[in-house]
Order: sequence, then structure tokens, then C-alpha cells
Amino acid sequence: MPESTQALRHQPRDSLATKIIFFVFFSTFVTALVVSWISVQATHAFLRAHLDAAYPLLLDRATSRVGGALADAEHALELLARDPALQQLDDDLAASTRLRATLEGFLDAEPRFAGVLVQPSGSALPAASGGTVPSRLGRDLETPAATRIQGGAGRVTVSTPIRSAGGAPIGVVHAVLDLSVLRAQLVATRSSDEAQLHLVDGEGAVLASSQPSEIGGFEAFPRELLASTAVRPAREFRSAQGRRGIGVYAPLGATGLGVVVAQPLDVAFAPVFSVVTRVFVIDLAIILAFSFLAYEITAKIVRPLEALSEGARRISQGELEVVVADTGTHDELGLLTRTFNDMTLQLRRNREEIDEHHRELRQRNEELQRANEVLEQLSITDGLTKLHNHRYFQEALAREIKRVARSGEPLSILLADLDDFKALNDRYGHAQGDALLVRIARTLNESVRESDVLARYGGEEFVVLATGTDLEGAIFLAEKVRTAIAESEVTPSDETSALPVTVSIGVAEFAGDRKRFFDAADRALYRAKAAGKNCVMAAMPSDSD
Repeated sequence: MPESTQALRHQPRDSLATKIIFFVFFSTFVTALVVSWISVQATHAFLRAHLDAAYPLLLDRATSRVGGALADAEHALELLARDPALQQLDDDLAASTRLRATLEGFLDAEPRFAGVLVQPSGSALPAASGGTVPSRLGRDLETPAATRIQGGAGRVTVSTPIRSAGGAPIGVVHAVLDLSVLRAQLVATRSSDEAQLHLVDGEGAVLASSQPSEIGGFEAFPRELLASTAVRPAREFRSAQGRRGIGVYAPLGATGLGVVVAQPLDVAFAPVFSVVTRVFVIDLAIILAFSFLAYEITAKIVRPLEALSEGARRISQGELEVVVADTGTHDELGLLTRTFNDMTLQLRRNREEIDEHHRELRQRNEELQRANEVLEQLSITDGLTKLHNHRYFQEALAREIKRVARSGEPLSILLADLDDFKALNDRYGHAQGDALLVRIARTLNESVRESDVLARYGGEEFVVLATGTDLEGAIFLAEKVRTAIAESEVTPSDETSALPVTVSIGVAEFAGDRKRFFDAADRALYRAKAAGKNCVMAAMPSDSD
């Protein structure tokens, strides 16, 4: 094996040789992929255009033939309805041998029907029947004013009224059409290389098909295919059994029946898969050929670069003491070798300087970070009570309103104000007033939940933002807070007994508007003050106006 080839095979994955080979491989692969994609897309578009053109034509032929068969069935049943034996229908004649013989003779002459029965006017049960028909067929079918075809429950039924010689309605004759007659029309319509034809009812169930379901057909079609009002382009669908297909649909008038032209998706686009296979084989051969060519070319130039590559690899691992042997030449490789050694020397010097600067920078950054954390905490904390301040509350309120707008969770607010604080402050002094505020803040902090936002709103006013809490829960929380404050003992320094301290609280639930949210709580607080203080008031609907 040539030495150049051996050197190439010992190159690491990030070597120049590997990069060259990878570049050639990647370029060839991308080019082949683009060509393959264009080929597949062109084939797919051609097939799709062919299906969009062929399916409607086949559908037109099928609906014409099946519609003609249904029209012939209607005509045959109308002739039966005009038979004298049916036009003289009465209670005595309903079960007569003559009527049965007439129906049996009709079935003998019309093999397209699987059964026939007569239903007198006003009767829920048939009077006489021929062939094999369900005993409750007369109850299941509507009584039409004119000849009508009804599809459903796995059968196709033709019904026509029976009138007396004077034109008075005296009953209805129902006939069950043999589905093999309609299937024969579907089979005769299509050629061997065309899509399958299916006669379906209003629910998409297949009544007759040009291909039996047990050899790859569909048993039912989804409503989205039947709901289509246009037969072009063909629509892709997924059946109830999970099989994907493509087809078009057309209704057969007001019969509740329709015709579907459909194929499984893998069958319809089988030529695409064939093209994909051939293109893949060709692309693979091209990629392998170009990769081998790149390998051979790279092997011839890798030996002069081996020492330099090894030195670069060691430097990348942090070994800056590397010295590459000078080639002694004046070409590009010699210049590169000498420049490489100068670079490593300078790198060693720079690393020492950078390490020193990094140590100084880390120390300064740590000091700055600690100062910023202190400043940030001070900017959102009330200096007296150590609770969150007004600024933090406004930011938290904006965040919670955005969150509940997305999640739909409830959000409530409690606005609390100490009762008669000014009088206490004037009597005992500001120092005692500040001590009272600190004590109240501690009581509030112990009473609310960890998930709630508690802040000193200003002066003797405190606010609680109760997340995930509706109005009823907020009232319960407010009563808890009010009781805790009322039961707390506050004794000024020059007094021997504790002073009663109470709080009034207004409660509101967020209803979509930020300003009305806070105003509603404020009005509720005002009513609490007016009601004698030391109480909780909930916002009323008028507070949000």
C-alpha cells in the first residue's frame, strides 16, 4: 500500500484530508439529493395532474351508467304500480294469492330486484311480499309522493306510490334492488388500469364496488370526501381502517347515494416509488465514485501536511510548547511552518497575559454582581417593612394579568388599610407608628400564602395579589388576614395594655381590565371604612363600571 495512502488512513477525523473528502462527499450528496427531489416532484406532479384529469372522466361515466340503471329500476317499479292487481288493493285483497302471484311474477321478470313488498296506505306493515325482504322494511322507509330511491343500511330501495284508477293514493310498493346489478355497472365502466369505482350511501359505507374489499378495496369513506362539492382536484383521505387513499366523489341526485372513484395512495403513486428507487441507486453510485476520487487525490498531498496537522492538533488540546520541524524550503509549506512556530511562541506569551487579565476581570465581575444584586433588591423592597414596594407590585400585577389572560385562571386583589392609623401615629409618635407598621407587615406575611404577592402600597395601605383565587377564595383570605391583625397585640412603649388594631379590606376579582380591577378593590375598601371599619367588603358589579 502506498505510504501516502497509509498516512491518509491515520489522519484524525478533523484532518484536512477528512475535510476534503467530506466536502466532495457532501457536495455530491447535496447535488444528487436536489436532482432526486426535482425528479420525484416532477413525477409526482405529473401523476397528480393525470389523476385530476382521469378521475372526473371516469366518475362521469360511472354516474351515467349507475344513474341509468337506477332510472330503469324506477321505470320498472312504476309499471308494477300501475298493475290492476295493485290498483284494486283493499284489505281483502292484501293477503290474496293474486297479489302475491303478481309480485312473484314481477321478480321473475325483473331479476335486478332482490325483493318487493306492498304497503297499504296508513299501514306500518307490508300487506304482501315477494323474495327475501326485511319484515320491517315498510316501517323503515318513508312513504314518498313520487317514485324515490333510498340508499342506506346496506341496501338500495326503490319506492313508488300506488294509486287507484281515479288517482287516489292507496299504498306504496317498495322494491329492494339487487346490488350485483349496480356492481356490474361499475365493473363495466372501468378498464383494468383505472381506479376502482364504489357506490356509497350517505354515510360513506360502500354498497357495491368494482373490486371486493377483501382484495384491497375500501369498506367506507370519510365524510370529508363526501362533503366535497368539486370533483377536481382529487382529494387525499384516510379511511376508518387507517388506510390512506385519493379519490373524487359525485352524488346521484337526491337518492342519498353517490359514486366514488378512489385508489389507495400507495397504488396511485406507485410510479413515484419506482422512480425514487432508480434515482437512489444512481445517486449512490455517483457518490461512491466521487468519494473514491477525492480519497485518491487527497492521499497524494497529505504527507507534507502531516507534521503540521499533528502540531495543530496538539495546540488545539492546549499544548502551546509545540515546535514543528522546519522543512528548510522556501515554498508555501516552509513559510507556513516558520509562521506556525512564531505563532505558538506568541500564543504562549498572550496566554500568560490573558490569564492575568482574566483573574482581575473575574474579581471585578464578582464585586459588581454582588453590588447589582443588593441594588436590585433595594429597588423593589420597602425600607421599613421589608415587604415588596409599590414598584414591585405594579410589575407583578402586569405579569399576572398577562399570565391569566393566557391560562384563564382567576386572579383577585386584597387592598387593606389600617383603621385610625393617623390617630395612633399622632398620639404615640412616628416611631411607634413605624413599629406598628412593621408588626402588621409581619402578621400579613404570616397570613398569606407563599404564592401570593404581598406589598406595601403606600403609607398604611397594604395590597395582596392572590393568584389562582376567585372572589370567594379572596374573601376567605381577607377574613383570615383581618382576624389575624385584630388578634395581634400591639403595646406602645409608654402603655401597659395592648392597643386594639384593626384593618379594613376591599376585595375584587380580575375581570379583564387592569384599572377597573384596582378601582373595584379601592371602592370596596371605601365601603368597608364607611361600614364601621374592621371588616371585609367585596367589589360589586357597579364597582367595575
